[in-house]
Amino acid sequence: MSLAATVNWYQAALARRTLCGSRFVQFFGFVPVWMGDFVFGFFNKFDVTVPSSASRIDRLVLESRRHAEESGAPNEGKLAIVTGANSGIGFETAKAIGRAGYTTILACRNPVLGEEAVARLERQTGLTGRFKFMQLDLASIESVDKFVAAICAREGPVDLLVNNAGVMMCPYALTADGIEMQFGTNHVGHFVLTMGLLDKLKQAPGGARIVVVSSIAASLQRKIDYAMIEKKQCYSRVENYGMVKLANVLFTTALARRLQGTGVTVNALHPGTVATNLMRHVGGSTWLLGMGQKIVLDNVVTGSLTSVYLALSPDVASESGHFYARAMRRDMHPEGYSIEAQDELWDYTENLVASIRAQRA
Repeated sequence: MSLAATVNWYQAALARRTLCGSRFVQFFGFVPVWMGDFVFGFFNKFDVTVPSSASRIDRLVLESRRHAEESGAPNEGKLAIVTGANSGIGFETAKAIGRAGYTTILACRNPVLGEEAVARLERQTGLTGRFKFMQLDLASIESVDKFVAAICAREGPVDLLVNNAGVMMCPYALTADGIEMQFGTNHVGHFVLTMGLLDKLKQAPGGARIVVVSSIAASLQRKIDYAMIEKKQCYSRVENYGMVKLANVLFTTALARRLQGTGVTVNALHPGTVATNLMRHVGGSTWLLGMGQKIVLDNVVTGSLTSVYLALSPDVASESGHFYARAMRRDMHPEGYSIEAQDELWDYTENLVASIRAQRA
């Protein structure tokens, strides 16, 4: 068994056990689950038995191009959207997708950083006109609606959507719509974006893919606790982060059910624990993102591997409703299989969005 497969098995098996325990066991039992990422991050740097993440991404890019050309539908002319692509694993994901031939839209909140990212991508790849920036603030439903309207007005079918952007373990704050920030940005914003683009995704001639960046942090919570979303006094930046990552899983499996027979697939993933600015609110992050990151954390290329795999690999073109880590399918959070939990979150989100839009009208 490879290092990646061993760590995946260990994390899934241990997470299932901790989720059967008390709240204390769930919370502190997650520490050894998370340590699996550090073990992989450390030993993977010395594992010469497998190709590097960079070389695997190169191969995925070539395989995607070759498969598309052989099928008579080259990637040139196809459209991809990657949220939060101005830095981190989103940047590396957008780079690989653009190299595979897709016109790639970097959907980012900050225009300056977004335009700088486009310029960096063009310099690094030598591809001009392949990458575009469009402003998108996932913490504002109005901003998401404007983005969707612009895509529908200017673009043809959407072939690939990567829901990558997010915030992690931030202090309590509210979005522009008054939703708890982590839930509003990581789940609600991407829910509105995905549903708004669904018709465009269904129009893709060869089928379309949706990739949802979740996390093993979903194992911090047994189920969605809606009081922690609605009441400030119940907020825990760590546990709420775990809950929104669980929401990502539930959204993926719920959407996969609804997309059966449409040619659109959707899968979720754990990228690993990666040295990015996403960890700026995590306790001890100064050390982790300093000299510790080179020892135990994945770099952004390794962190982007599973996103790129789900976006480009012909091997998963027809797979939907699954969870992946380290470019391998693995068991997801047990709640992800619950249709009742999926539908409860779906109805809650739809009602929340409808209420916000009604107030805005």
